[in-house]
This record gives sequence, structure tokens and C-alpha cells, in this order.
Amino acid sequence: MAGAAGLNKMGAAEAEAIDLSIILCTYRREELLGKALASIRAQAIPPGTRLTVVVADNSDDGSAASVVAAADAASPFEVRYVEAHPANISVARNVGIRATTSPFIAFIDDDEELAPGWLEAVVTGLRQHPHDVFFGGVDPMFETPDRVTPAIHTLFSRQIEAPSGQDVVALGKRRERVITVATCNSIFRRATTLADAEPFNPRFGHAGGEDLDLFCRLQARGRGFGWLPDARVSEFVPASRCDPAYLRRRFFAGGQVYAEAVAGNSPSPVLTRWWLRAKALVQLGLLAVRYPFVRRKGPAAQADFRYRWAGVLGKLSLGSLYPVYREADPAKRAAS
Repeated sequence: MAGAAGLNKMGAAEAEAIDLSIILCTYRREELLGKALASIRAQAIPPGTRLTVVVADNSDDGSAASVVAAADAASPFEVRYVEAHPANISVARNVGIRATTSPFIAFIDDDEELAPGWLEAVVTGLRQHPHDVFFGGVDPMFETPDRVTPAIHTLFSRQIEAPSGQDVVALGKRRERVITVATCNSIFRRATTLADAEPFNPRFGHAGGEDLDLFCRLQARGRGFGWLPDARVSEFVPASRCDPAYLRRRFFAGGQVYAEAVAGNSPSPVLTRWWLRAKALVQLGLLAVRYPFVRRKGPAAQADFRYRWAGVLGKLSLGSLYPVYREADPAKRAAS
């Protein structure tokens, strides 16, 4: 197969035409959104590629409209603004999908910036590999790196040493799950992956996990996932997301949505959900046995232990999904 350099030398008629839309869902992060759009504008557009950017504004006040208008005026490609209501990340993603007819769709987050060569790597991957969904690397840029523990770094990063086109999975044995699949920096073949009326389930829209739910569903349908090592992004991680209280809530919600997504896409959802709870009980017991050894390793190890403990408790939960991304009002939190 021709490499990226060879493909760039082909005329548009000789290479497969790529019509790609990049969807950014945003919620009141205008400065970060502006940087994300600038990083797209800086990409070299390979021959035979048509690029469109769709910004789905999930705020009630249209706070991103002026940022998108400025980006559209400065860009050689269309930057389209759409409103997405109510505030729910699944709603925003689904609105973004409906706003474009492109056969290839990429998602990046509004706090991410594309590395140079991202678009060339994506186009080359789409032309060379048969997978239905691709994932690229995510390099976290921490506002407070001194607070970062191993578990925090893993949560906000996606990094593996593997060649382009390496198969990855959403579900499987631990040794097979080499990365955590998520929509941040992902590329879809629309016809085989996003044909449902609502690809992203709004039920997960406040807790996260709407992407895992979709990937579990796609894997159950036999869709293939691949790795693109040269399609990298950097992601800004503010100090607030390294706060221990926030992280415990996020890991708890992560455990909940993992169990719900896996069970909901299994042949026997109720049986699978209770099986996952039984496994979580065993995991809690094993963690409890390890705790005396963890205490000797210092504050960072103890913090990571508490995050893992919260995640397992989430798998055990009998309650509704915790709204970690749209915190419930104080009265509801006090009652929960």
C-alpha cells in the first residue's frame, strides 16, 4: 500500500475521495474551543479530501456562536454552528451527526488540539485500513502536573506502542483491552456505525459512558476498531479535574456506566448486570486485602486506591447513573 507521502503525490482522481466532518461538542469553553478550531485550521489538507467542521453548542445561551463565526471567516473550509438542546452530551453528539451528511465523521473534544499531521494520518488510515472506527492517541496537558498520580494520568491519556491499523476492542479479556475506547479523537465510517436514529443514548448523557455504550453495541454487531498512532491530539486537563473529590465521583460514575453499557448490550442484560455485581464484590474483597500494603506506598498510591475503590462501588450500585458532568442540584445531592 502507498504510504502517506505517496498518497499526497496522487491526484485527487487517483486516490479515494474522503469527505470528512469533524464534530466538536462544546459547553461554555470558548477559549479552549477557539484553540481547538485553530489547530484544525493549521492542518494540511491532503489531495482528494473535503473537510467540514461542525460545532454543536450544548449551552442554553449560544456562547460558542461568535467563536464559530470567527473561525468560519478565517478557515478555508466550512465551520458550521448548530445548537444542541437540552444540555446533554449525547444530545449534542447526535445533533452534530444530523448536521452533516459526510460519510466519514471524526469527534474531538473542545479541550483538545490536533497535532500537526493529524488530518493526513486520518485520511491515510481511512484509505489503507478496513476498520469501521479508528482511535488516535491523546496526550494530556495537566494544569497542575504535581497532582497527577498514575491513575489520573491513565484516565486522561490514550497511548500505546502499536502500528497503524492495529486491532483494538471495547470489550474482551484484560490483555486485549490495550486502550480505553472513547469518542475523544475518534473517526467513524458513518454507514456502518452511526446509522441508528440516536447513536448516542441520552440516558448516559450526564454521567458519561455514552461512547462506551455505542462501542459495545458496535462490537456486538461485528464492527472493527483500529489504531492510528500518528493521529494524535493534546488535551488540556484543568486543576479541577485533578481534585480528589471530583475524581472519586468520576470513577464511581465510570463504574456505573461500564456495568450499564456492558449489561445493556449483552444477550441477557439482567443476568449480566448481576454477574458484574458479583464480580465487583470479589474485586472489593481483593482490594481490601491489598490496602495494608498500599498504605506503605505513600499518598499517591492511597489516592489511586480510593479511585479504584470508587469505581468498583459504581459497578455494585443499584442507583441511577451519577450526573458527574452535569451535577444534580444541591437538594438532590443531599437527598441521594
